[in-house]
Amino acid sequence: MKAVRLILFGALLALFILFAFNNWVSVPVDLPNGTKVAILLPIVVLASVLLGWLPMLLLHLTARASWRRRTAKIERLLDDAQSAGPRVVQPLTANSFPPVT
Repeated sequence: MKAVRLILFGALLALFILFAFNNWVSVPVDLPNGTKVAILLPIVVLASVLLGWLPMLLLHLTARASWRRRTAKIERLLDDAQSAGPRVVQPLTANSFPPVT
């Protein structure tokens, strides 16, 4: 899976470099205070990709940390239950269930 991810990121990087090489022009950007700034188009594209990607990355990392904590807790509980020894379980019979009405 890491190899596929590396190939995809490499292809995206090559496409971005090709895009940047062919579109190396300044574009006007309006700031909230009314100022106009000329910024290179590849920088604008890269900044907007990072602004969209970074929050999702942070959300993914926090969710993954939460799942790891929950998994570790469940594994500890399972180990504790297994180390306590076997339990005697009564077999189910027809009389074990209440009648259906």
